[in-house]
Amino acid sequence: KAMGKGKSDLYSWDDASSTLRAYCEKESLLSGESVKLSEDLLTMLYRAAGAQKKDLTFPEQVDFGELEDKLQERMHEHTVMEVAGVGATTRKGPPVKIEVSLSRKGAHNVTRICNLEAYGLDVQGIGDELKKKLNCTVHIEDMPGKNVKDKMMQLQGHVDQELADYLLSRYGIPKSFMSVK
Repeated sequence: KAMGKGKSDLYSWDDASSTLRAYCEKESLLSGESVKLSEDLLTMLYRAAGAQKKDLTFPEQVDFGELEDKLQERMHEHTVMEVAGVGATTRKGPPVKIEVSLSRKGAHNVTRICNLEAYGLDVQGIGDELKKKLNCTVHIEDMPGKNVKDKMMQLQGHVDQELADYLLSRYGIPKSFMSVK
């Protein structure tokens, strides 16, 4: 807050590290590579939320590299996916691959596709387009589990190559972002 940055915004590691250094310099806490820990730095980086153990002591002075390590422990990884024609989608955690699984259901070959929502894609719209393009039946259902918003698309036939070509030509998503099982 002291540096005009908010918790709700997304920052790269370089931005966060330079903001930490600027804060230490602004508050005159930095002497060489050693940092004198203020109450704010202790609260932000060392004290955990919730109850504190009795007689818990914190260092008064640390190396700047150690302070950066503490900051990195506290940060959460977010991934921004930019897809042509859709725009940017932000999700917590590392990038997710589109999961494609080929199997048999009775006497039919089936292709199941998951994680299209991670790229900001409309599963129903893609299902309608693929139904016409590949001339096959498409079934869309909710993923198993409670409170799950993601959908799973099921296509008739083994169409993993056609799906990869479609995603590349229509949305610019290369095959390296797909996991075929």
